[in-house]
Amino acid sequence: MSFEGDLEHLPLVDVIQLLHQTGKTGTLTLKGAKGESQLVFRDGFIVSANHVNNSIRIGQVMVDMGLLSREALERTLTEQRNAGDARKPIIQMLIENGTVETQVAYQGLEALIEMTIVEVLTWTRGTFCLDVDKIVVSDEYRYFPEKNNQQINMNTQSILMDALRIYDERKRDGTLTSESIFGNMPLPEAQRGSGSAEISAADLGLEELEELESRIPTYFSAIQEEVVETAASRLRGELAGIPSHEQQELFSYLEQLAGRAPAPGGDLGVVLLTSGRLMRECCASVCGPRFICATDDPDQLEPVLDQALSREKSPLLLLDAGEPSGRNGRDLAALLKQKRERFPDLPIALLVTPADYALCAAAQENGVSALLPRPSRELRPDTFIADTINSCRALAAYLDRDHGKPAQDHSDKFRNQFLTLAERRDPPEVTFALLQAACGVFRRGVTMVVVRSELIAERAIGVDAAGAVTSVKLRLSPPPESLYQRALDGEICYCDADQPLRDTMYGAIGAPLTAKALLLPVKSFGRVIAVIYADFGPGTGTDPQLPLLEILSQHAGLVIDNILYRKRCAQK
Repeated sequence: MSFEGDLEHLPLVDVIQLLHQTGKTGTLTLKGAKGESQLVFRDGFIVSANHVNNSIRIGQVMVDMGLLSREALERTLTEQRNAGDARKPIIQMLIENGTVETQVAYQGLEALIEMTIVEVLTWTRGTFCLDVDKIVVSDEYRYFPEKNNQQINMNTQSILMDALRIYDERKRDGTLTSESIFGNMPLPEAQRGSGSAEISAADLGLEELEELESRIPTYFSAIQEEVVETAASRLRGELAGIPSHEQQELFSYLEQLAGRAPAPGGDLGVVLLTSGRLMRECCASVCGPRFICATDDPDQLEPVLDQALSREKSPLLLLDAGEPSGRNGRDLAALLKQKRERFPDLPIALLVTPADYALCAAAQENGVSALLPRPSRELRPDTFIADTINSCRALAAYLDRDHGKPAQDHSDKFRNQFLTLAERRDPPEVTFALLQAACGVFRRGVTMVVVRSELIAERAIGVDAAGAVTSVKLRLSPPPESLYQRALDGEICYCDADQPLRDTMYGAIGAPLTAKALLLPVKSFGRVIAVIYADFGPGTGTDPQLPLLEILSQHAGLVIDNILYRKRCAQK
């Protein structure tokens, strides 16, 4: 199974949460202008990491954190170099020698993973690719060799939250560098005494490589000269047997697509299901900034689509039927039917060879939005390149049509919520009805009332169990420049939770799967009297319908004004 895309369109935080939620095992390779990093997953848990900066190793990290002395590290490294065939990872040797405890080793690995995540969060551009057939756990970074049979399942959600906290703090302070996160890495002797920019293998601590393997492992790729990837380099070997001038015609066309101006409709996001490298490359080039990701695992589609909806994207599902000899038409038709039932308003396009009449008919029967021509090397080998280019043009024309957010009919539901608010006769009941409306979209929520300068949690829905009404013990003074304060100023906030929100709300009700959260203020006589907090809990989210919630919030405020006005009149 592969899962790949651009970090610009599917952020690293979302990628990690999706892999954790779906319990994937494999190596997530992250490539950017600075080099290449890896995060290693086992059953959805992060078990290892390779930082883009090769001087940032687990031993050095532990020394900088004060978990290990320089002398102990050097002594263990010497033992490791002299171990020959019995060589073990440095962390295992430290644990077995009694130099560090297992829990201390966990702290070091957590720090390394956090550093890797924080570094990638600073990238403005980059790609990700999950390879389930490869577990890149380098000798420097893994805990135990496979023969020891010891599993390491780090708390992925906790590590991610800590990484986001570090990222937020360093971004705020203007110190968002690897050195500032866990201390300065000491310079090698050669660099301290010279202004030369040249770096030797000894400077990087790689002088022992000759005693290991003659082949340089992939985790030293960051010291190699960066090679700019092109369509030709990525498709090397995919077009074997096709004349070079025809290949060049396709590459030139794909390169022209990369230079196009961004298409209108920035909320459209394309999710591609394909097992073909060529179709992945062509579709990504045609979609441009609208391309979210590609996968060959049908089980990965639903979480990705949910995630796109929670990010206020309008996803479009693109299914590649593949060559007639390499697929099961019934399975594809069943998949299409399943997604149509799960996402009734989702645009679904099927790339299918024109000669495949049975699949085309089944697709129409199961609710496909569009049938697009797919090139076939099996059926039309002589015109395969020309057909591929024509297929790209057909896809581009389809995407350039209006595929904005589907016009969903929420009139009945909205009308009932609107009338429910109007029927309430007490302010707490009004805010509770608004909380119920918010939890009709989100999985869980909490009402917080404003008392002087504090927020006090009142009732909650979905915290202990789906739909269950409970109370939450939470009282806080909103920090300045926080999402809490913005909500108290009357702003509707729907974004990733900031650190004050994570420290307080997550501490009271637990962290949700996705960081997206809503703070919906309720005003009475121009002053915020309550704030509704809501998130997606254990789910990955959907379209939050913010305009409708904003209308309901304003209506709730007017209903409360009317209630209070009537009470004042009655008292007089």
